Amino acid sequence: MKRILILSLALLLLLAACSKGGNTAGDVTGDMPVDGNKDNSQDVQEGQNPDNNQENQEVNEEKGYEFVFDGVTIAMHSKMELILEKLGEPMEYFEAESCALPGMEKIYSYSGFEILTYEKEGVDHVLSVVILDDSVSTKEGVYLYSNLNSLIEIYGDDYTKELNTYKYESGQSQLVFLVEDEEVTSIEYLANMEK
Repeated sequence: MKRILILSLALLLLLAACSKGGNTAGDVTGDMPVDGNKDNSQDVQEGQNPDNNQENQEVNEEKGYEFVFDGVTIAMHSKMELILEKLGEPMEYFEAESCALPGMEKIYSYSGFEILTYEKEGVDHVLSVVILDDSVSTKEGVYLYSNLNSLIEIYGDDYTKELNTYKYESGQSQLVFLVEDEEVTSIEYLANMEK
């Protein structure tokens, strides 16, 4: 039931973007740095602690919130090809023409989470990561069904709240939590397309 709710929320977000007329190609492919001037091999870092050195800290501050699974770090706007090399083939795959962004929209389903992508100049990049169950968590340790106090203790009070949604922004990403009855019921990493 929770998976259906999460997928419904993701679909509603896409439909909302479509109903606003969608973005033009210029909105997405303009001068927005996908990975700045950095080598794309830094998009997926296996087994690296982001606090190892100052250079990694600067990269992480620029990219913002990152999802980590099985030693693979997934930053928003990363090239999906590099992530697939590390994670392997997904359990499920779906693609369709995007109504909100130019090109194809693809969903890669893994155990406990899904990765949604957008296409830029023929290359797939990470648009969002949706946590589907409590077998995975954020890098900082928030799971589905964590309580609201733990969430705020970990991420602080610098969030935007709309109805039951708590949104944190950092660098090129947003981390969005849906909270119902003082429990986290949805976690989604989103690429900030305005930066």
